[in-house]
Amino acid sequence: MTNEWSKPVRVNDDGLIITIATAAQARTFLSHAKRSRLWNEAWRKCSAAAEGRLSQDEARHAFVKATH
Repeated sequence: MTNEWSKPVRVNDDGLIITIATAAQARTFLSHAKRSRLWNEAWRKCSAAAEGRLSQDEARHAFVKATH
């Protein structure tokens, strides 16, 4: 099983386009992002997926909701 998402997520961070392809990358990105209710959910789910406790798809979905 691969940890890479089947569809990477592109995030516009103040004009810089960043490509996120794993839950671990998303967790790192979120550690520098503004916090919100959606951020908290994405942080928990990306952390769980990076540690193998949650599916990559669930983590990706939460990350997309928090960043778009």
